[in-house]
Amino acid sequence: MKKINLLKWTSWVWLILMIAVPFALMAQQDQGPNRLGGPSRTGTAAAQFLQIGVSARGTGMGESFVALVEDASGAYYNPGVLSLISKRQAMFNHTNLPAGLAHFYGSYVQPVSGIGTFALSFIVLTTGDMPVTVAFQGPTGETFSASDVAVGLSYARKLTDRFAVGGTAKFIAEDLAGFDARTVAFDVGTIYQTGFRHARLGMSVANFGPDIDFGTQSSIGFESQSFPLPITFRFGAAVDVLYGETNKLWLAAQLLQPNDNLRSESLGVEYGYRDLIFLRGGWKIDEENDGPDKDGFAETLSFGAGLNLSVSGFTGKFDFSWSQMSYIDDLMRFSILLGF
Repeated sequence: MKKINLLKWTSWVWLILMIAVPFALMAQQDQGPNRLGGPSRTGTAAAQFLQIGVSARGTGMGESFVALVEDASGAYYNPGVLSLISKRQAMFNHTNLPAGLAHFYGSYVQPVSGIGTFALSFIVLTTGDMPVTVAFQGPTGETFSASDVAVGLSYARKLTDRFAVGGTAKFIAEDLAGFDARTVAFDVGTIYQTGFRHARLGMSVANFGPDIDFGTQSSIGFESQSFPLPITFRFGAAVDVLYGETNKLWLAAQLLQPNDNLRSESLGVEYGYRDLIFLRGGWKIDEENDGPDKDGFAETLSFGAGLNLSVSGFTGKFDFSWSQMSYIDDLMRFSILLGF
């Protein structure tokens, strides 16, 4: 009985935090000082590859995903939802970025009866080879490359039939033309199923850990300074407008507060026909674009589609998304999710 009461109290504490923290963060930003990088603090955090979306389904909905995610990408968006996965899953996502950059994400989820759910994930960002160029001399004939890698181990467990919590510990490595940096970071996420029309509340805090430092190389006159990781807070809600065997319609909203940029909000919608074909749309409201310079990241409109196939106990989901960008080429993502 005491254990049940403790779980209930723990769930209520987490729920209160899920509601109170977003409002505290909004108040802090509205009254925050003008720091390095301007009011938005742009450029003050390292390991920016950790903020690139890893799911075509999620990005197709404007990344209003922290409360709606229910697959292996939860290891990135909200590790708490991993506890809702009842079968093994494997996922792979690829994003082509401008300037020849390539972004990859993969994860594997393993539920363990009576213990919880485990997941292993990775993120890779690579540039490929680039020519070495010396000022006033031109190319030297040599090449260099840069890459970022993160490998994470996640665990999630249900505390009650409606509330679950999860966390991720990850190792982060950055290699910039021979300058290396290593650190660790942690994520935590929760999901609360309200019991009303399948509505959910989700919250996560990602990339909490020590600063990253590339060190000093006196032989070439390079002196580094430490930079914080891009800590990101997400809070969102999702509710089904339609939920039948033939038609499903989900609406989702999310607030995102990074430590190196202004707050942003996003709205998303997903329509599913017989759990076979899916159409998605999303809209990001980037508050940095509301300033006098209007020079924000400006990922605004997005669309997506998906196909779900099932054969002999195996499921395969194939998703595609397109995101409109104001200052760089539009982004396209492809995701494959296998359940078995």
